[in-house]
Amino acid sequence: MPLAKSLKQKNQPQLVTFVLVNVVGLASIALGLAHLIAVVEALTKGNWAILGKLIAVPAVLALVTGILGWAMPNIGEEALVFWKIGKHCLPSSRAFSVLGPDDPRVDMQRLVLKHGSLPTSPAEQTALWYRIYRNYAADISVEDAHGAYLRFREMTTLSLALFVSCMAIFLWMHVPGKALGLASTVLVIEYLFLMVAARNAATHFVLNVLALESSAP
Repeated sequence: MPLAKSLKQKNQPQLVTFVLVNVVGLASIALGLAHLIAVVEALTKGNWAILGKLIAVPAVLALVTGILGWAMPNIGEEALVFWKIGKHCLPSSRAFSVLGPDDPRVDMQRLVLKHGSLPTSPAEQTALWYRIYRNYAADISVEDAHGAYLRFREMTTLSLALFVSCMAIFLWMHVPGKALGLASTVLVIEYLFLMVAARNAATHFVLNVLALESSAP
């Protein structure tokens, strides 16, 4: 029986697509649409050399995204998402004191009956939430939210890597300042959207676990 894919493995195709789309978009900004049109015309004329290079790109990008995904420690990726450094930046550290009471799906009284007086310190809240999470890790709503958080967290990290790489390459290629400004603006906006998406997914991840626990018999 084949082993089930991890969430990181399931997210890999989307991460590769994310990097590929960014590379194509940045290339069009740096080189102009004329060059991209020339590539398309070459493909329609049967230029197999170019086609071979295009096929090789996703494989290289898969390797690069895999390395970046494992090279950056979790605490670094979390800092890029939550703009905090430390063990208590995750939403689980506020699961019972802030998030749970604000979600109508979560019956806080049921949680008290099940677990006694609920913790208030960030470390204890995370510890209790994680113990509860282990019972619902396979639930589809929890797995989907968890996967979305990991995916957007990785994309947030990759967007920063793309920004640094893009600036270095554009300066080395002496790309005009207007194109450099446009590319940096696009990447900053992309980073902010991904950061918000990762935060929202993390919050849903935490709350889905609490909702299931408070409604379980």
